[in-house]
Amino acid sequence: MTWPRWINVALGIWLLIAPAALGYVDVYAVNNDRLLGILIAASAIAALWAPKARFVNVVLGAWLIIAPFVLGYFGGRAVVNDIVVGIAVAVFAFIPSRPVTHTTTTPGSGNFS
Repeated sequence: MTWPRWINVALGIWLLIAPAALGYVDVYAVNNDRLLGILIAASAIAALWAPKARFVNVVLGAWLIIAPFVLGYFGGRAVVNDIVVGIAVAVFAFIPSRPVTHTTTTPGSGNFS
């Protein structure tokens, strides 16, 4: 089950395009989202091979939640977007990846006599 990692990759990509799509006016918000977008997507991709790397996105999600208050870009779409995406990134990072198991059967293994 790797879908939580791929959702975080998509959220990272969203953060890269959000400043243009939502019309951010604060340079701190633009730079923060672009940097975090790259880091979140890269961390999620790394977690596909190294599952514990997903916890990096817990920290990055937490930063995204508090960044508007630390960096001082209050109000507007950037704040709402960062808080919502930050929560989503952290939540999806907590969902563990499980190895996909396949059951195999061999032909003629059943006894139909």
